[in-house]
Parts: sequence; structure tokens; C-alpha cells
Amino acid sequence: MSLTRQVKEELTRQEDGPECCSSWELKAILIKNGYYTFRQKDYSLSIMVDHISVARRLFNLLRKAGVESPLIYKRQEVRLRRSQFVVQVYGSEQVDALLIYLDLKEVGHFLALSRRQAAIPKRSCCRRAFLKGAFLSGGSISVSRRSGYHLEINCGSPEDAGVYQQLLHSYKLTPLLRIRNDLAYLYFKNAEAVADLLRIIGAGNALLQLESQRVVKSMRNRVNRLVNCETANLGKVVVSAQQQLDLISELDRTIGLNNLSSSLKDIALLRRQYPESSFKELGELSSPPLTKSGISHRFRQLEKISRKTRKS
Repeated sequence: MSLTRQVKEELTRQEDGPECCSSWELKAILIKNGYYTFRQKDYSLSIMVDHISVARRLFNLLRKAGVESPLIYKRQEVRLRRSQFVVQVYGSEQVDALLIYLDLKEVGHFLALSRRQAAIPKRSCCRRAFLKGAFLSGGSISVSRRSGYHLEINCGSPEDAGVYQQLLHSYKLTPLLRIRNDLAYLYFKNAEAVADLLRIIGAGNALLQLESQRVVKSMRNRVNRLVNCETANLGKVVVSAQQQLDLISELDRTIGLNNLSSSLKDIALLRRQYPESSFKELGELSSPPLTKSGISHRFRQLEKISRKTRKS
């Protein structure tokens, strides 16, 4: 199951809120997905959604708004290779009564949100319900390793996108806007903003899953950084140890290790015995134990002897 479908199914399983909130949720869905179907002198209202759970939610909201016997049917989109669901309200009288109830005064072939100030939710609970309806009607969310987090809402017209921007700003959220084929999309790429919006619309389970994925991703990135760092450090140790072994072999051929001081001889033999050990590990193996700087100092002395030998 996709994350989008998971979020929508969770939202549709929520208990109905107050009547004011239900009307704003219904209004958001109608504004985005509602259109008229004309038959002779009569007309009906059709609302297209992409999941059966959203269609059932819409059915219940319409019944709560006073609509009698709304109809749900499935429509196969051959071009898009997916199924969509249409919820219909029959009869011009019933449609008009619904629009009056929802205070949708500006209607045409496609429904449009009234630009009056009264048409914007004032109560916080209604704003959450309105945003919830917007996601149910045109929202999507995805998480991928390559592109990260992406939550998008198809708002329809740029004017409607402006309304949703205003509502989101009241929650300190600033979505990005994209216009494509005359349709306006608001979207978030930031994981924290995505989590905040899910929290606002009440998708708690999806939020927990998202936070879990964020933790796993963060831990995976941290482990990768540590592994890369350790690999790089190990590579440096191997290269440095090989150079030291070459130096020791050169001194053994030219002057002999027995002619070195006891401290330099001991460190040379210790390096031969433990060719892959770091300076810290060599210091711990020394008797008495030495610091990393002490080991480094002795190898610098060996290099100095080697240079003098080459010049003589």
C-alpha cells in the first residue's frame, strides 16, 4: 500500500467531528473535484475521487449534509490505467440545497470557492478539516532515498491555492507553489514541514511511520559516514605501515637493525610483528607503553637515520 493511500484511509476512518468541521471538509472536496452533469433540463453533481475509502467518506459527509441517497460507482480510466470513483448527488433541487448549505454561491460548470472573507474558515478545527478535505481530494505523499520527502496538494486554480497558502501560513507552514497545465500545486520537500501537516490534519499513524523512516534514514546515513571514515582511516594506516616496513627493510640492509638504539630497534621489530596496527595500538603493545606521539617520534628518528645513510 502506498503512503498516500495509507494516509487517506487513516483520515477517512476518523470519527465525524462537529457539523461545522464536516461541512468544511466536504466543501474542500467539492471545490476541487465537483462538477455538474446535465441531463435535459435537470442536472446532478458529480464528485470524482481516487480511492474507495474517500468515496465512502464523501458519501457519509453528503448524508450528514442532508443529501438523500447519493450514489457511488466505479469508473475505469483506461488511459491512466487506474480506477476512479464517482459520487453523485441527483436532482437540481437537491444540488442547489447542498450548495446553499455549504455557502458555495459562485458556481458554474466547475465549482469555485467563494472569494468572500466568510468563505475562509475562522475556527482552528474547521481549518484543519478544510485542509484534511484538500488532501483527500488532491493530496499525495511519498518518501524515497533519492528525492527524499514530498507532500503535494493539487489545489486546482491558483486562486484556490492562494486560499490554502493563507491557511497554511496560519500554522507557520510555507509551501512551495508550482503551476502546471493551468493547475496550481502546493508542495513541501522538508521532512519537518511534511510531519507538521500530517499532524495538523490528524494522520497520526502515518506521522509515526514517517518519523520512524526519518530515524532509520538518519541512523543509516550516520553508519555510512562512520564506515566511510573508518575505511579512509584504515587505508591511511595501511599505506603508512607499508612505508614504515619499507624503511625498516632498508635500514636492515644498510646498517642492520642490531646497530640501532634499543628503543628504535624495539619499535622496528614491533612494526614487523604487527604490520597492520595503528600508532595507538603499537604504543599499547610497547613495553613500557608509549603514546602515539612517542611512536611517531621514533619513526621520524628512523627516517632521519635513513636519509643520513643515503647521503654517506
